[in-house]
Parts: sequence; structure tokens; C-alpha cells
Amino acid sequence: MASSFIEHKNYGFWASDGFVEAMQICLIDEIEATSFDSKSWIIQYKDELALQSIPLVYGGMSMSLDRFLINDERKKIVIDLIDKIIQKINSDETYLNNENLRRMRKNAMLILYKQGNTFQDESEIDEDVKNSRWRGNDSDGNQFKDRCINAFQLLKKLINEELKTDAGSPESYWDFKK
Repeated sequence: MASSFIEHKNYGFWASDGFVEAMQICLIDEIEATSFDSKSWIIQYKDELALQSIPLVYGGMSMSLDRFLINDERKKIVIDLIDKIIQKINSDETYLNNENLRRMRKNAMLILYKQGNTFQDESEIDEDVKNSRWRGNDSDGNQFKDRCINAFQLLKKLINEELKTDAGSPESYWDFKK
């Protein structure tokens, strides 16, 4: 599977596109579960994440951090969302199972469909979701869960400007101990 470089202010980390999509759809889901003004920048961010979550260019996925996280207030909002997601991953065994990941993926696709983007009809979305090859908790046990938590922790460090790795840095950030 291809990997994308998740970047913010010239630093970042490499992640497989599957983990990038998981981060995107989890954030979309959490944004929708939280009350935000419909004209807020976070709604635009959710829509951008939905567009980015459809892997049209393998190895070219983005979290659009530089475009949307332009001040401390916005960063705090996304960090709070990430903390909620990590809490759900730790407390709900079904949060990262194949069924829930497919539900979140379908939701992202429906956002695009309702905007007139990408899909011709809902049956095309259903077929795409049906063919999804998630390897969530259903098949990989806790390994997928631990790696998703690690990915979100890396994302938090990146947003908080604590992660100082670039595209050429060794990928030791994936060597984690629980």
C-alpha cells in the first residue's frame, strides 16, 4: 500500500494511506458528532477531509493541516477532537471494527455525493464501501488499534509542533511501545 507524508509547517510523518484514511474518516465522524456552526471553518475542513479520504492519488493523501490550522484556536479544536477519538478507540471495541469503518467511509462519500462530487449515485457508494478492504480490529486484533492510536498521537504532536521529522527522516516514529 502507498504511503503519504502528513505535513504541517515543513515537518511531518509518513503513514500508509489506510491509516491516513482512517484518521480522516474518524475526524469527519467526530466533527459531525460535535455541534459546530454550519458556517464554521471546521465544516469546510470536514468537507476537505471527505474529498481527501477518497484515494484518487495513492501516496498523495493530505490532512490539509497548513491550509486549515492557521491559529491556536483551530489547533485546539482539532486536538480536542483527536483526544475524543483516542478515548473512543480505547473504550469502544467496535469503534475500529470493519463495520464501523465502512459506516464512516460511506458517510465521507455521502458528503461528497450531496455536494455533487465524485459519485453518480448512492448505489455506486454502496458498492465501493462493500468492496472496502479494512483490516480493523476484526482481523488484526489490537495491532490495528495500537497503530491507529499511535497515528493520532503523531498527528497531535505534529499539530502541537512537537514532531520535528521531515520526509527524509528515519521512520522510527512507528516503532512504538504501548
